[in-house]
Amino acid sequence: ISGGLNPERIKGFEESDAPVNGYLVGSHISNAAPNDFTGDIREIEGKAVSKRGRLPGRVENPRLDRVI
Repeated sequence: ISGGLNPERIKGFEESDAPVNGYLVGSHISNAAPNDFTGDIREIEGKAVSKRGRLPGRVENPRLDRVI
């Protein structure tokens, strides 16, 4: 399904058990505000590293999985 979809319209399809294979939500996403983030490398092969102005070393976070 595509065309003017947003979370509320998708919820309506889901609640009605409509036979939908997928939702195309391009304009809803492209009009969204940007979500700024950083993805700094802080450890390489067990050695703490960082770029200038950042703290080096791994930060434990129970919501994250370690990538090896």
